Amino acid sequence: MDRLIMAVFLWGLVGCAQAATLYRWVDPEGVVTYQNTPPPDSVRHVKVLHLGGHSSPADVRKAASEMHPVVLYRAPHCIPCQQVSAYLSRRKVPFKTVNVTTSQAVMRAMKRKTGSTTVPTIMVGKQVLTGYLQSVLAEELTAAGYPHTPKK
Repeated sequence: MDRLIMAVFLWGLVGCAQAATLYRWVDPEGVVTYQNTPPPDSVRHVKVLHLGGHSSPADVRKAASEMHPVVLYRAPHCIPCQQVSAYLSRRKVPFKTVNVTTSQAVMRAMKRKTGSTTVPTIMVGKQVLTGYLQSVLAEELTAAGYPHTPKK
């Protein structure tokens, strides 16, 4: 839910001409808060995102990728993996590709990070998607703040 609020907040700031700073922190109860004012002094682990001057989708993508990086775990001849890669490229989402067939260590690392050994597995920030359904991936990317690429 906090990611959806963040996405809406980011889009609201995109149109603003003035510089903006966004603060993100987690309170002692585990509630994630995003505000344009600094948190109380007692809060630790504050993430500051400077959003001033975001006038293009590329700037918004960069801000989203810093907060919610995308990682695609794939195998070389996996058709759904190729579809995910093509979709991310069409949407101009920066992403890292990890070939899980290179070693058992890579597969173990994937299992540790995602809880899965299925390909494709996609991480959008800390969210894990197993398999490929374009509508689900699109919704997750939008919630993370990645802009849509206009159809030509």
